[in-house]
Amino acid sequence: MQQLPPQPAYILHSRPFRDTSLILELLTPDYGRIACIAKGARRDKQRRQRALQPFAPLLVTLMGRHDLKTLGPVESAGQSLWLKGRAVYAGLYANELLVRLLPEGDAQLSVFAAYQQLLAQLAALTGEEQGIGGAVLELPLRRFELQLLQALGSCPELDFSPLGNEPIRADGFYRLTAEEGFMPVHLPAGAAMRAGDFSGAHLLAVKSLTLAIEETFVESGSGESCGAEVLAAAKRLCRQILSPLLGNRPLKSRELFRQVYGTQ
Repeated sequence: MQQLPPQPAYILHSRPFRDTSLILELLTPDYGRIACIAKGARRDKQRRQRALQPFAPLLVTLMGRHDLKTLGPVESAGQSLWLKGRAVYAGLYANELLVRLLPEGDAQLSVFAAYQQLLAQLAALTGEEQGIGGAVLELPLRRFELQLLQALGSCPELDFSPLGNEPIRADGFYRLTAEEGFMPVHLPAGAAMRAGDFSGAHLLAVKSLTLAIEETFVESGSGESCGAEVLAAAKRLCRQILSPLLGNRPLKSRELFRQVYGTQ
């Protein structure tokens, strides 16, 4: 039986298989999303099943020549990350996005790194911090979504408009189209933007979210703080791009979050 080299991994999803086993969806840097059978994992609850938990860094060995591999030896690759409160649902949401969107078997080094960064940021949040405001969860989630969409080639350039072959202007307004990316639109003085429109200042600030490391609010082109508005624009943008990729089947993690917290 062919054996792949040991690989860092996180468990994205698990489901029962036959009487005693599990089918796991893993995220790895070299093979991206990959499925495997953990034989006997449901029977060995004291050791193996306890180790196969989400958000725990693992070192796994996969065996087999077919698409559905067999899980071999598993080692811990670091301290498990314990998410609390709303951060748990944020982690489950990220896992579901990866299962739904990532092609199987393709190397995903940048996605793996973005996921590690997201988990570290979510694990650092206390329940008290999460109750202060949405930004502590919104910022790492929006950054992860944007980095994932960029890795998939589904995110348009956030600082460039193909029409006229020119950079996005902070004082302009733009509409996202599936064919051409961001197209400039004329907005009369005092007129409100439509749901699919974005200010240039917000788009440039959203781009900075994919590059920033520190959890800081960004500045608009005018120099005024627009952190909440930028996060709202980033959320609208990500949902607009994700909607056709995810199709009509709702996200279970989003529905669960809504049931528990009564919010979007």
